[in-house]
Amino acid sequence: GICAGNYLACDGFSWGVKVLDAKTKSSKWMRGKGDVQVEFTELGRQILGTTEGQHPVRYANGPVFQPANQEEIGDFKPLAIFRTELAENGSPVGAMVGAAAMVAGDYGKGRVFCSSPHPEQTQGMEGIVERAVRWVANRE
Repeated sequence: GICAGNYLACDGFSWGVKVLDAKTKSSKWMRGKGDVQVEFTELGRQILGTTEGQHPVRYANGPVFQPANQEEIGDFKPLAIFRTELAENGSPVGAMVGAAAMVAGDYGKGRVFCSSPHPEQTQGMEGIVERAVRWVANRE
């Protein structure tokens, strides 16, 4: 999932499908739209083919992930970390910085990829979506 599709994957909503052991840090989801900086973890660089350092990426009110601690679902693994944030419309300041921006998880026999920001709308990051789909499908 990308952006709002991740809310569906998370716990904490009656309509969520709960395929990711995550919930949002705040119910105030209208954080704003614009570029934020993310930094990819070692696992994120492996799976998504990115480089070290901070990278700008388009953000438009995606979830800020935190663990939901659901024992029946494995913990998610951060692939990218927010290094800057948007905190508009009364959303809490400081919630994004240091939180996972992109995550990977397992659900049943399958894999889950969730990205709060929009790599497909960010010049130079378009390939992340294809690599994520291949990883989810377990096909290199």
